[in-house]
Amino acid sequence: MPDHEALVHAYSGEGRTGLRRTDAEVRAWLRSRYGIEPVDGFAGMLDAGDGVAGGPRISGYMERHTPGEWLLRLSAAKGMTWQTQRVPATSCPRVAFVLALGFGNGAALPQPSGAWQVYVNDRPAVAIRMVNHGQVWRSGECWLAFSANRVEAAEPFGSLCLSSVLTQESLAAFGPALLAVPTTWLEPGHPARLRVEPLVSVPSARWVQLEHSPGVVMQSDIYRLTRLLDGPPTVGDWRLYFGDIHTHSGQVREECLDRGCGLGTRRENYEYARAAGGLDFYALTDHEWQVDPARVAEFLALADEYQQPGQFVCLPAFEFTSVMYGHRNVYFRGPGGTVVNSNRDGGGPVADAARSVSPAELWATLQRGGVPFLTVPHHPSSTSHPCNLGIFDERFDRLIEVYSVWGSSEYYGDFPRGVSDRFPGLDVRAAVQRGYHFGLVAGADGHDGHPGDAQGPISKHPHQYHFCGSGRAVVLATELTREAVFDALFARRCYATSGPPIVLDVRLNGALMGQQLALTPRERPQLTLRCRGTTGIDHLRVVRNGRVVLTQPCHGEHEVGLEWEDTAYDGSGPACYYVRVVQRDRESAWSSPIRVDPQGR
Repeated sequence: MPDHEALVHAYSGEGRTGLRRTDAEVRAWLRSRYGIEPVDGFAGMLDAGDGVAGGPRISGYMERHTPGEWLLRLSAAKGMTWQTQRVPATSCPRVAFVLALGFGNGAALPQPSGAWQVYVNDRPAVAIRMVNHGQVWRSGECWLAFSANRVEAAEPFGSLCLSSVLTQESLAAFGPALLAVPTTWLEPGHPARLRVEPLVSVPSARWVQLEHSPGVVMQSDIYRLTRLLDGPPTVGDWRLYFGDIHTHSGQVREECLDRGCGLGTRRENYEYARAAGGLDFYALTDHEWQVDPARVAEFLALADEYQQPGQFVCLPAFEFTSVMYGHRNVYFRGPGGTVVNSNRDGGGPVADAARSVSPAELWATLQRGGVPFLTVPHHPSSTSHPCNLGIFDERFDRLIEVYSVWGSSEYYGDFPRGVSDRFPGLDVRAAVQRGYHFGLVAGADGHDGHPGDAQGPISKHPHQYHFCGSGRAVVLATELTREAVFDALFARRCYATSGPPIVLDVRLNGALMGQQLALTPRERPQLTLRCRGTTGIDHLRVVRNGRVVLTQPCHGEHEVGLEWEDTAYDGSGPACYYVRVVQRDRESAWSSPIRVDPQGR
């Protein structure tokens, strides 16, 4: 996590003598540092299409004197087209159009997700989606970076009135954006034509908003936006990468579409994850019964086809869907893995002990395959699909999924409670109290064809709606490769978020998240935490052996730190510590537990 001194702002930079950077100086800095020619991205609306014009009371995140805002809902039939300022002749390889954007949910209840395709001079540039945090979307030589400089969130089932048009919002985010395309796409001396078209298969009130804000370069915190371009956030010597490793397509074997538990083809899910999903790494975890036993290699090889090391990494994976023992995802470090059916006779899962493959048999079969793997139990306390955490092998069950569209599995009664009745005693805290050592991840368990942003559509799984994100796993790695991501997950060097890219660094006597250490009788566990939220942080909780031992209020700061010594630790037995961070919008992060063993025991 960067020091405050390293952060760029209006009064920073070499040679500054207490003077604020001017518009021209900011633009020159963007050219020099990022190789982009900044051009104001709005000069006039050409065709608003089905966009809704703002009223006399406007929303946004910065001062502006020129009225003008247009809101385009995902359910719009026609997109909107506008004109930029003239593009100058430049030696920069890319032109970056400076925009002021907003995203929102459009209703008090969560809405189905989708995407918008952005075009530049009628050429597809990038696909984007609604976010409540900073995000960079990439496609080939193009990218769009958005910084959520203002985030608003209502209480669950409540709503906010944000403008004359945005009168019933559960969630909204506003901020500056840079849309970068190759200079060769443009004609010097002429404006460009930008267009946004909605891409969604079911009705949704989600929206994207364009604002006419000529002063965005100087009058907004453009530097928070550019930090997104400086590479992934870091924790010490580690880089942080964010992924969704739990999603389902609607494909069954090769011919049948939308007969699985999800939507879209396998390829459509991969393409969304790589584009609008904005993910660093991804895994398609179709149920074993969706995969043709004769074409397992082809199914797993899609991960090889779509991954781009350094940009987008894919893990070969599947879900072992046992009715009798519970659901576990299986992830492979490389090609050559196999898919194991939970039904001895093949076909779908069965509530029959004699026909059900046990977890021990699953692990033995995977071991015989020779490809390194790990397994992850998920939604363990869901009454519809509970997982028996009494059967747990730390050699293979390296992680537990603490959060997904099913809600939080940390403890009975946690928010969001999810979409199912819950069994107490089959959750993360109960697993800690059993003495297990594991890491924590989150994943969408998405069924709507939108990895990284799953919100169950009306047409299938309408119960899977959330007031928070759909979950992401975060790994601490040195590079973005499949092997590095897998190794971080296997080493439990990871953590979970409900969706936003919260930066979290938790250590215990120097040990990283997920590690194990021994302390002498005279030593005490000393926990240090550094966290940067995507909006204001409400509080932190330190959990020891499944019980909250410290709650620290944070009063809405975006960056918080904590140093805490457990003076109550007596060294009489092992102890397990993890941290939960809760933001004011209820989005959360969970660190992987760190286990302490008394030395000599």
